Amino acid sequence: MSPDLAGAGDRLTPIDNRDLAPITVVAQCLDNQWVTQDLLERMLSRRLSYRDVERSRRRDARAEYLRSILNAEQVVVNRAYLFNNPVVHQDFTTQGPQRDAFRALLDESVLVPFLLSERTPVAEPRFGVDSAGWSGWVRVLDEVDTVRCLRLSWDDAQNRLLTERCIIAEFRRFLLQLPAFNLAELQRDLRLDDDSLPLLKRRLQEVAMWALNAEQADREGFYREFLMEPDTNPADGMFRAAPLVAELKQLVDLRYNTALPDAVDGFALIPADSLRRTAMQEYRRERPPERDMDDLLGLLRTLRPYAFDLVQLPLRIDLTGLELHHVHQARGTDEWRGYVESLRALLDEPLDFVTRSQQVYDRYVALARRLTDIVGERRLDRVNGWEPVIRVTVEVMGSTVSIVFDGDPRVELVGEVATEVAARGATAVVRFAVVGRDQRRAGRELGTGIDVMRVRLQRAGEDWRELVGRLREMGFPVSDGDEEGNEANIDRPEGDDGD
Repeated sequence: MSPDLAGAGDRLTPIDNRDLAPITVVAQCLDNQWVTQDLLERMLSRRLSYRDVERSRRRDARAEYLRSILNAEQVVVNRAYLFNNPVVHQDFTTQGPQRDAFRALLDESVLVPFLLSERTPVAEPRFGVDSAGWSGWVRVLDEVDTVRCLRLSWDDAQNRLLTERCIIAEFRRFLLQLPAFNLAELQRDLRLDDDSLPLLKRRLQEVAMWALNAEQADREGFYREFLMEPDTNPADGMFRAAPLVAELKQLVDLRYNTALPDAVDGFALIPADSLRRTAMQEYRRERPPERDMDDLLGLLRTLRPYAFDLVQLPLRIDLTGLELHHVHQARGTDEWRGYVESLRALLDEPLDFVTRSQQVYDRYVALARRLTDIVGERRLDRVNGWEPVIRVTVEVMGSTVSIVFDGDPRVELVGEVATEVAARGATAVVRFAVVGRDQRRAGRELGTGIDVMRVRLQRAGEDWRELVGRLREMGFPVSDGDEEGNEANIDRPEGDDGD
């Protein structure tokens, strides 16, 4: 440890991204602006502020926070969220099993504080703090044996450069590039009708012009300029009654919350009922993807109706009433270690899909059963039965084909590749998820999902039609589905094929 870190004591272990576990996530749910799409629509239609929906927001964020700790090896958390977000600090501001679990998760480097420019986790904040959260944070840090903190670099000059280049400049670059987005793709991702497209095009141009001329093109400035009622604080959530406010907010929030995981080579954990990463239309690539249409068709040929063995009876477990110490206990079990091992194996070789995804399913269900034992019988009257199924989704340019295995395998289609982009090349994202049968309850139930590979399509329209045709030939019933993306998912950036 360098001498200038000595003030933090022997407990501080400075780390960089090379020290992180393979499945490390940054959870979007802890962002103080995050709200589900459904709740955002309700806020706008009823003219509600964050204060008016605080109970729902906190419940949703809490469920996603616990899900992130259960489903990933490590969770990187912006230091400010640890003491300013009650979803987190409720676990350590009072004595009890939750505080013991939080302290252990810090000590075991499951929760990894991210320091933007600070050199210690107890550096005095330069912004307003939740007094209970801050004092609790200082106390709990004094009790841990070690706390591993992450920065982009521990050299201050290089850290400033990397922060500017990888986070601040990337966010501004995204705003500047919005007018170049393909509107047909964005229409599908944002679920807009044709009449909204001229206004969307104009708004994207206005955002880019603002970002070009603004002295500091940050998210707060964007909120004030385009989303908030005049003279209101963005933290209060008083949004304008204007077209496309919800859509612009979701799109910009998505980029804001993927900047950090990209900078540390982690995964963005996109919550249930939130805009998927593919909406950002990331086409830059450091190397060409190694998967092609033949690989994808070969994978799908293995997805026969008899491919997966599913549990027959519902499990009496969900996220309702789950507490941090339950999740911490679950992480110490052989079942959790087996789940993580199987998830790594699927990412290492996604073409061995059936065998490895069946193993992920089996081990995640075993983990759920173990979690039921940990939580105990006292909660059985408070939960619905969880019926875990497998959902394999291929998404390209905002259109999705999902193969659902729930005892009656079927294909659900949402949209099709727009004519305007049908002849272009595109990247298809293949996702694997273990989710509940009832997708309307995705935000309350257990579930895990991850991008397993990306596939390069040479002509998106023709390849899409071939993909759907092959699935019909395999005997899957094909029907129109609901909008995909309701389940939480560990999203990887464009250009990362996992190899």
